[in-house]
Amino acid sequence: MNNAFVVTLGSGAAAKRGVGNKGRLLDMAVRAGLPVPRGVIVLDTVADLAVLHGAVEQDAESLRVIDAAKLSALLQLPAFTRPVAVRSAFSAEDSETASLAGYFRSVLHVDAADSRRLGAAIETVWASAHLPREVDAADSQGDSQAVRRDLLVMEMVSAERSGVAFTEREFEDDLVNFVSGTSERLLGGQISGEALSLPKLRGWEKMPLPRDLPSWTARLQRLLRDIRRWLGAQDWDVEWADDGKICWLVQLRPVTRPTRRDETFSIANHKEILPHLPSPFMTSVVESCAFDLYSYYRDFDPSLPKDRPFLEVFHGRPYINLSLMAETMRHWGLPTRLVTDNIGGSADSPYGLNLRRLINKSLRLTLPRQALAQVLSIRRARQATLSMDQRLTSLGTSLPDLIEAARWLYVTLVRQMFSLLAASGPLVSVLAHAGVLAELDAHHVTISTQKFRDQETIREYVAAHPAIHIALRSGKVPEDDGFLALWSAYLAQFGHRGVFESDLSRPRDVECPESILQSLANLPILPANKTRRSLKARLLWPLWLHASRSIRAREQWRHDAMRGFAAVRAGLLEAIVPYIKSGALPDAEHFWLLRIDEARSLSEGWHPDNHFWQARREEVHMLAALNPPDLLRRFHPHPASPDGDLNGVLRGIPLTRGERSGRALVLHEPISRLPEGFRRDTTVLVARSVDVGWVSTFGLVSGVVVETGGHLSHGSIILREIGLPAVTNVTGVTQAVTTGEMIALNAEQGLVTRLNQGE
Repeated sequence: MNNAFVVTLGSGAAAKRGVGNKGRLLDMAVRAGLPVPRGVIVLDTVADLAVLHGAVEQDAESLRVIDAAKLSALLQLPAFTRPVAVRSAFSAEDSETASLAGYFRSVLHVDAADSRRLGAAIETVWASAHLPREVDAADSQGDSQAVRRDLLVMEMVSAERSGVAFTEREFEDDLVNFVSGTSERLLGGQISGEALSLPKLRGWEKMPLPRDLPSWTARLQRLLRDIRRWLGAQDWDVEWADDGKICWLVQLRPVTRPTRRDETFSIANHKEILPHLPSPFMTSVVESCAFDLYSYYRDFDPSLPKDRPFLEVFHGRPYINLSLMAETMRHWGLPTRLVTDNIGGSADSPYGLNLRRLINKSLRLTLPRQALAQVLSIRRARQATLSMDQRLTSLGTSLPDLIEAARWLYVTLVRQMFSLLAASGPLVSVLAHAGVLAELDAHHVTISTQKFRDQETIREYVAAHPAIHIALRSGKVPEDDGFLALWSAYLAQFGHRGVFESDLSRPRDVECPESILQSLANLPILPANKTRRSLKARLLWPLWLHASRSIRAREQWRHDAMRGFAAVRAGLLEAIVPYIKSGALPDAEHFWLLRIDEARSLSEGWHPDNHFWQARREEVHMLAALNPPDLLRRFHPHPASPDGDLNGVLRGIPLTRGERSGRALVLHEPISRLPEGFRRDTTVLVARSVDVGWVSTFGLVSGVVVETGGHLSHGSIILREIGLPAVTNVTGVTQAVTTGEMIALNAEQGLVTRLNQGE
């Protein structure tokens, strides 16, 4: 029914009658066929007529119902069969900028046939019609105190469950907060209710629910899908109630402030390329690139999130948003393990192939364009090298110019890594699950492995010339022509590399060669045992051929990009000399304690005082003492204990074959000689992460256990190619195992056993 004062929900007349967003959206929802409880909108104009008829009394501040029967007769409400809720639908509510949720009153469980109770409910809701000061005049159509007082009268739902759901474009899951029965206490903030994440349905999908979700969530899932379909794929805040058969839409408003969700973050791959605590300078460089990095994926698919950063900083360390990357795979219909298998860690909930989405993205050319980019990734990496070399010819000399060059290099490095990783990742996963990856990789040589082999060549020369041992053990270059020739060639090829070389604060090998020189005094390790390929490996060799080309190009690109890092580091060290002379910087090392915005301020005349430096040193010292987990949640960043340690057995991802037993040597950085009492054949390296900077240390041990990594981590590639028994992604191992403890490593099964557990 529609009359002069009442608009039936679903009539389509709400907008024409000037009703605000709250009533208008419900009117549209019913018209679109969404399940909304039966109801009407009581227009604001009824108040003026009710005053004229003596049903309502008005003063300067409020409306008071003095004759409920007359008011009920004027309204001519339909005959409701259930109790109703009398709720505000004021003009100021549910706008694009302010929802005012919970600000105005509602009265529930009203018998609409009882004019006295109905009149009292209407008076209560009208009496709440005052805007808060924060609401702009525009939200109330020109007068911050004049609120159009339309009302909603809707039948109550016999709810078994009810609550609120946020469906947001940036996320693959809808966020749900619910209670048993009706949700007024939840909405009023009196109870917290329960929360869950509900997989988002797109199009006409009917995907099965995860096993841990109750059956009623399927009805809510479909309701949220239909809201997006018929009312627009925007961010919606939905109040709902489920009666066991139907999930009803009770209220709908735009999301005016996005949710901050308890996402999962992983320190991989940063853990293998950055030190235990990166410099504040490098951390801020990485953090500033967060949106530029994820734009690699948005270039293929603009429908991906645009406001969620690819990484965030926790405890002074950059963490990759693993939830975002897993949801990117889900958005495309791809398995989430394509991410977790290759960079380590685990997704919030693992998802497999979604064929409908995969086909949809293929028809829209999203995935074909990305596949083409993967096919061309090797060529584009070479082009990126040329672009980098060109950029290096005009680096500039000012701090702002060099900082921008550092940001550009980092973004370029990582975006090319994404492409090369995507080209090889799925194939590597197939080979790893087939059990032939280590066998095939043992015959493969990348530029990173070549660095190891070139060191072995020098070691062989040193072994044949014992006279130069003394100089090497003291970290000095021997006066030997043969050695000098090998050493000069090595530095020309690899001098720009270094330990944790992705941190610009860290010196390159050519700057600090002492540790490498000392390590060269060790005898060469035995060559890897390259057995004949098995039949399975031969059958899968074509897959490996394609994957290995991308892996080789990926390591070569990183090698080339580090030349750029070395050049930018050298430029920064030269640019800060005037600031050291002026006293703005105590010395070069203090520069790396600055964040990039602070470094830019130096060029604008900022002069940090002693209090600043003391506070920053104390902050860094405090952060360095922390041992944050590799995998954390935004709201739970400190787990009580390491995961994965069960009866002294820890599990990880096997990289190679072989078994080793011996004393654990837990390291956070590479070393050039073993501690006293350790022997190479009985020492198992346990490290947080490893990369090319650890190749000298690999020559000192019989096996390697890595806390964080994946099949395609740089260190994993090197370890497979060298053939050392090794396991990666052993969560919490550096906290569970101590130096000197006896452990057994079964590389093929990915097991690390603590032999003296409990002693």
